[in-house]
Amino acid sequence: MRRYLGAALLVAAAACAKKQQAPTVQTALVTRRDIIIDAQANGTIEPISIIEVKSKASGVITQMPVETGTQVNPGDLVVQIDTRDVQNRYNQAKAQLDAAEAKLAVAESDKKRNEEMYKARVITPQEYEQVAVNYENAKSGVVSAKANLDLAKQSLEDATVRAPTTGTIIDKTVSVGTVIASATGSVSGGTTIVKMADLKTVRIRALFNETDIGNVHPGQPANVTVDAYSDRRFGGTVEKIEPQAVVQQNVTMFPVLVNLENREGLLKPGMNG
Repeated sequence: MRRYLGAALLVAAAACAKKQQAPTVQTALVTRRDIIIDAQANGTIEPISIIEVKSKASGVITQMPVETGTQVNPGDLVVQIDTRDVQNRYNQAKAQLDAAEAKLAVAESDKKRNEEMYKARVITPQEYEQVAVNYENAKSGVVSAKANLDLAKQSLEDATVRAPTTGTIIDKTVSVGTVIASATGSVSGGTTIVKMADLKTVRIRALFNETDIGNVHPGQPANVTVDAYSDRRFGGTVEKIEPQAVVQQNVTMFPVLVNLENREGLLKPGMNG
């Protein structure tokens, strides 16, 4: 009896010890949630479209009120080129047009007089035909002079280079006093005056591993962080996936373009994200 009683007490003591050491289990209600599969990559912020501003006229820059970072609107002055040469050509073309119109007026009067004389049989048909030819030549001279004046006027207007669209000057390659070449009259394609881009919407070009590219599609939402604002996420949308792969250190990657709204102007071209 003592042996059995001792065994029973030992079993009871062991059971109490196990009951005291039982771990506490936290419980929660069963809910439905989304499983998010994401792909991460590094890239660089860049403008979506860069415009190279050139001039159709060549000459010396006399005014340039813009600098890198300047916000411009359509029609704002970017560069003023010395207009003395083109102004002289315009004045000459204008004088030639005035002379041609005066010559046409004389030829028209002469033609009317000779018509009356021809009807009265005072002059021969050959003389009348010569007068008619002179009148047509005078009309042709006016048309040619007007064309030359229009070209001279266009050249004068081309000496003033204005912003073609809204944007920010991101690069400036010339300054006041620089002699620039025409974009239409130079074999090299002319001098690039400034480069500008609309930075209200930018994009990041990121290289994604080919193992993740199957989960990336145009139109998907994307979150972008940059070193300058590490605690902030910029929301964007996948624009497209470049079809040509890029191989870096034997790893195949695909460039993915993500468009980002940049109304505050916080994202700068060249930032890493």
